[in-house]
Amino acid sequence: MYAWIYEHFPMFRPSLNSNFIPDSHPRAMRWDIHTSTPKLTSSLKAHRRRLDDMKAEEVIWLPYGSNVADNFPLSLYHGCIRYSSTIELYMPDRVLRQFGYVQTPPIPPIKPNKEYKPTHSYSVDYGEGMMSFWDDPSSHCLSETRLGKMVKDPWDTSSDYMSWFAQHTHIRVQNPAFLPDGFPPNQHEISAEAVTLH
Repeated sequence: MYAWIYEHFPMFRPSLNSNFIPDSHPRAMRWDIHTSTPKLTSSLKAHRRRLDDMKAEEVIWLPYGSNVADNFPLSLYHGCIRYSSTIELYMPDRVLRQFGYVQTPPIPPIKPNKEYKPTHSYSVDYGEGMMSFWDDPSSHCLSETRLGKMVKDPWDTSSDYMSWFAQHTHIRVQNPAFLPDGFPPNQHEISAEAVTLH
């Protein structure tokens, strides 16, 4: 997700890593970060392996409880939320399974009118039209058509979602070219089980 954000919203990008080799290093290594200690690196690999090994049944798909959309209809609002000078995007269609619906490819993200990154901060400007949606949320909540079907299993996805997902992320957290000893190779099958955390 962060790689997509950096690609489409350049003002959020950290400095580029001059040692990054495309198609050889994990995509996240493209950005310059502080070097981890060996102990932290080992722990990170262990956490990544644990995430890759998780089964669908181990994931909490409904963190807000069942029927959240019925109990709190405003949770299906789609657009900008503004508090004073702070503006945040809220796009529940990207996490439909958290609301108990079959996950489908999301609507393209809302893009700002203008963005820029001064030395130590960033600024994003959205049109006033986007701000007015909050005043009448019913006009900008996800429709029943957009929500689609309720899930049978919490990890249910539409048939076209998996191909969309495969084009926008890595199926595994671990880079398959640099797996630790004893880690079984993954064939990257595009199935709900293979992407249990997304």
